[in-house]
Amino acid sequence: MGFFKDLTWNSKHMDLRYVEDKLYRKPKITSVYTDDNNVDLDYATREFGEDIKRAQRSIDSNRVIMLILYVALVLIPAIVMTVLTGNIYVVGAAILYAIIVVFFVEMFNQVTINQMLQKIDARLQNRHT
Repeated sequence: MGFFKDLTWNSKHMDLRYVEDKLYRKPKITSVYTDDNNVDLDYATREFGEDIKRAQRSIDSNRVIMLILYVALVLIPAIVMTVLTGNIYVVGAAILYAIIVVFFVEMFNQVTINQMLQKIDARLQNRHT
């Protein structure tokens, strides 16, 4: 699927919830759909636990990379330029840029979540039919 199709995929019927095992940090799925209680949660945990962990790692790494790049490439140079030029607008532009970048990173994270939910939905639907 395309990026924007994944971004706008309707996931209202999904209600994926899980808890992490304290010892092994593996997810245990407690809910998949909003209105369907006929899902074998042990099967879902076995089949999709690694997908959930992979998606969570991807989302966490996107956020950390965004923070490091923003501080190194935008915030520190903006502060230095503000001190050297005496112009406060540079820091204001850096803050505005941060808001835009966070929006785009979270958009990519939502695509990651929707792709994982689509995979879970498709495989569970195929299992029930």
